[in-house]
Amino acid sequence: MSAPEEPARPEARLPEPRIGDREREQAVTHLGTAFAEGRLDLVEYDERVASAYGAKTASDLLHLTADLPLATREHPAQPAAATAGKPPRRTRSRVAGGNREGTHVAYPGWLRALWLTYAAAVSINLVIWLIVSVSTADLVYFWPIWVAGPLGVILAFRTLACRMGPASSRTDQGDPRPT
Repeated sequence: MSAPEEPARPEARLPEPRIGDREREQAVTHLGTAFAEGRLDLVEYDERVASAYGAKTASDLLHLTADLPLATREHPAQPAAATAGKPPRRTRSRVAGGNREGTHVAYPGWLRALWLTYAAAVSINLVIWLIVSVSTADLVYFWPIWVAGPLGVILAFRTLACRMGPASSRTDQGDPRPT
């Protein structure tokens, strides 16, 4: 007679070390970059951020970011198959004195959203001013300039700052204190 086989015992594994707030914040920053690049929609981003803040171990965080490429704001990740052997995307821009080849500047989604909101607000104010001027048969004081002017200047400077790139004195978190 043969002896009954013993069931295979799973190897005793040591518990995985717990993570801290720093690791959670790094994962949330990575998710935020992926969201800004359009790799995650708002609902999925929200769910992953909530899970990241509730994560206890590194493997919990790994599951949240495993399908996302590693990227930074200065060097966004691009799928290798899509960019293999292709030159960088170029656009033609009109400048005084003729055409000039230039690289395409991709502005962040939040900045484009601010410009669209600004354009909508200014347009609404202009229409209201025009209706009032036509209905009174007189050009009234051009008050929409107080809506369009200050915010337009602020947005223009912010757009130029995005175009120039991050300043060496600025940090990603906006905290001026040295780390």
